[in-house]
Amino acid sequence: MYEGPTPTKFGQYQVAPSRQFRRLHLHDGSPLHEVEHHIPIGVLDQEDLFAQGIDTSKLVPGARRVDALGSCTCNSGTAHVAERWTAAGRDLAGIHLTAATNTTITLSATNTAADEEFAVVLYHAVTDQTGDPATEWPPTDCGSSGYYVCTELERKGFARSYRSAPNVLGALSLLQTGTVMQGAPWFNAWMQPDSQGFIDGDGSLDALYAAIESGVAGGHETLQYAIPQLGQLRDGTTDLTRTVIRVRNSWSAGWGPLGGDYLIHASTLDYLGQYADYKAITV
Repeated sequence: MYEGPTPTKFGQYQVAPSRQFRRLHLHDGSPLHEVEHHIPIGVLDQEDLFAQGIDTSKLVPGARRVDALGSCTCNSGTAHVAERWTAAGRDLAGIHLTAATNTTITLSATNTAADEEFAVVLYHAVTDQTGDPATEWPPTDCGSSGYYVCTELERKGFARSYRSAPNVLGALSLLQTGTVMQGAPWFNAWMQPDSQGFIDGDGSLDALYAAIESGVAGGHETLQYAIPQLGQLRDGTTDLTRTVIRVRNSWSAGWGPLGGDYLIHASTLDYLGQYADYKAITV
């Protein structure tokens, strides 16, 4: 998503989204609620591919066999489409891609390694959209964006459309009905959550400045799926400092104290402003 120092975890190039105002989703002021959506597949792992029995060279033509990919956008997109598909009452068996060996890879609620293979094949298709060999995998582990993932899910018939929220209130509004893809800078200080699962401390501006001082590791796409705590002021508006979002990461179920998830205050995302991106498909 952003140019970064390493091909593992983070992509190497920033991909600018297309401005499509018909996709815009704004919070209309209606009451927000605490919610939790069910992600029917396991926590994915874009690293440790060898240990998962995944050979990227056998999945994608021209790919090298590597142990990690900067495919966070497609890991997030895979979990997102799985949640949206099942929430609509559809069978995961309807979501499938074809690998280089002409093997059909179908999303499964029981085989997390196969779901990671799906994300790998999706990553190849998504990066091919740019038309620029420097931002395509293979050969370059380039990363991508939520925009390209959503448009690819549309092209493949897994989604009818998608919506974009320009701010965290819009994201909280989208979260009322389903999971939301979140793309944002990822700071070195966020590499490990604290004992409660928070990556951003107390959600204050000072905490964000401290994270910024630690350095940007890269851009990262994850999946918002719950509002376990919603703060409200006396006038009924949302208190972003006391509002907490639970987010699914793709660095294995062994990452952090929440089994691969993390918590972030809505205030932190509000401070990030235009540097954070939120998208959700409709199926």
